[in-house]
Amino acid sequence: MTVVAGIGPDGRGAGAVHLAGRIAASTGEDVLICSVVADAWGRASAVAGADADWRRHLEAGAVEAVAEARTIPPPEVQVDAVVRTARSVPRELAAEAERVDATMLVVGSAGDALMGHVALGNVSTWLLHRASTPVALAPRSFWSEPSDRLERLVLAVDSHDAVDSALDATTFLARHAGVGLALATFGVRRLPAFPDGGGRRADDAVYEAWREGIDALHERAATLVERSGVRVTDRIVAVADSWRGAVDKVHWREGDLLVMTSSREGPVRRIFLGSNAPRIMSHAPVPVLTLPRR
Repeated sequence: MTVVAGIGPDGRGAGAVHLAGRIAASTGEDVLICSVVADAWGRASAVAGADADWRRHLEAGAVEAVAEARTIPPPEVQVDAVVRTARSVPRELAAEAERVDATMLVVGSAGDALMGHVALGNVSTWLLHRASTPVALAPRSFWSEPSDRLERLVLAVDSHDAVDSALDATTFLARHAGVGLALATFGVRRLPAFPDGGGRRADDAVYEAWREGIDALHERAATLVERSGVRVTDRIVAVADSWRGAVDKVHWREGDLLVMTSSREGPVRRIFLGSNAPRIMSHAPVPVLTLPRR
């Protein structure tokens, strides 16, 4: 089994290799580092002169970048590397992941992400809409020591469909990494401005009904997870008056990996995050794994 890590031809995105190395060391997989040189003409085109020189310069830089990146994963991880040239960087990364039948594709965050957090860029946005392989996002400046391993998966669930869609892939990863799994549901609740009025009582009733549904969801999910041989470590219901506040209520650990499933509106075998998922992932101080809808 292989984890593919995508980095830029200038070496940017090394956090993806750090995350891929941590995951591979935890699961016993190999790592394939892939750097794609963007080429507006395509590899088969006859490019000469300054354009050809520039492409050769970029390819040489990519070779140097992957050679340096090969030293990042823990020494017990088997590492290989390739440099590709293609018109579309994300399309080629997705194709490379499919060629090697990768368990996941790991990329870095956008350059404007907050330090230690995830933000979507052009490459990751394309992958989250079109990739059929699970995609992991490394926070900005993510770093992993050779001895670091996954310690817990945190599966975000908000419906029975989400549980059913994510169950097999998440428990498979947890078993191979030898870690437990926490169930987490995030919510935003903004109380009415007049707490003594009918609006507050109506809100309380709605919240209690929602909470009963979430408790039932967690109970069913925990039964299915433990039936697969994976231990459920926590059941988390994080509610605040903002998404940031809700995410901050979780006691995150250094070795956590947040797992999110595709929206019910997404196409089958593709990743398509719902409107709330990017808000949650942008505030989480841990790497994020997104799963295609099954």
